Amino acid sequence: MTQQAQPSQADIARMTTLLIHGHLADIYALQKVNMDVGNLPKLGLRDILLVTQIGLEPGITSSKLSHLFRMSSPLLSTRITALMKLNLVQQVEDTKDRRVHNLKLLASGKKVYQFWYKRIETLAINILMTHSLEDMNQMEERIEYILKSVQSDLIN
Repeated sequence: MTQQAQPSQADIARMTTLLIHGHLADIYALQKVNMDVGNLPKLGLRDILLVTQIGLEPGITSSKLSHLFRMSSPLLSTRITALMKLNLVQQVEDTKDRRVHNLKLLASGKKVYQFWYKRIETLAINILMTHSLEDMNQMEERIEYILKSVQSDLIN
């Protein structure tokens, strides 16, 4: 068994990002997350990840979110509208191009972001404490290889 070293901040950040953008997250995207969130709204994993990404990149555009999470524009638009109705997210028209809308978190959205980012980061730390960095690097390489193979087969 490999002895575990304390994970570095860079490793924690990398694993947290991998979990947020995790290519396998789509499997669970429609499930509600059954966790005590206090007075915060209960969200599905997809919405949690969207709020988290908007918190990480204030001003992100819908098209970039669509690309990051491999979501169709209509689906993303529906999710953004739902998050706006919950007063978590606001769309701001770009000053240079009215067709572009930048997304930012409102005060309640920032609370949701902080709550879930901390939990995702804790999950990343637990994964890093359980598995060696070498294991994690191999897993990441394998997932990348699988994704490239699938994309190559679908495009060709």
